[in-house]
Amino acid sequence: MRLSIGTTALDYDETKQFGEWLLKVSDDLIGDNIDGETEICLPEDIVIPSSDQTFDESVHFSYPNILENMSSNDFFKARTILVPTLDIVEKVNNHLMAIILGGEKLYLSSDLICMDKGNMENQLDLYGPELLNSINCSGFPLHKLILMVGVPACL
Repeated sequence: MRLSIGTTALDYDETKQFGEWLLKVSDDLIGDNIDGETEICLPEDIVIPSSDQTFDESVHFSYPNILENMSSNDFFKARTILVPTLDIVEKVNNHLMAIILGGEKLYLSSDLICMDKGNMENQLDLYGPELLNSINCSGFPLHKLILMVGVPACL
């Protein structure tokens, strides 16, 4: 991450304070660490209130003129949106894919239960395809993968 230094002394001080705060976060000096998870209270001045309008504005601010710039590898390297949940990551991806014209290809996972031994009928009831396909957690791929020609993918 690179922080730009503003032109005024106030901009400089705010940027310096924010940079110091980020370093403290990365050094695990801020927040309460419980069982390897840290809860951090963000300063109010950097939190964007949640609404559909601010969501659209944030996406378009982070990826301005995406249709004109998407062929440039550096365009995506220099930008990111940090969000707290994987559901919002999916929402951002779906929003960007809706902007881009072109045919999309849908790939679905194949979720199966290994039928080795035991009472498999009960396990099939417990772990049906609906449950397996609804799992959305870090390090585990989504049930649906949508790809488009010319759109970068990070797998």
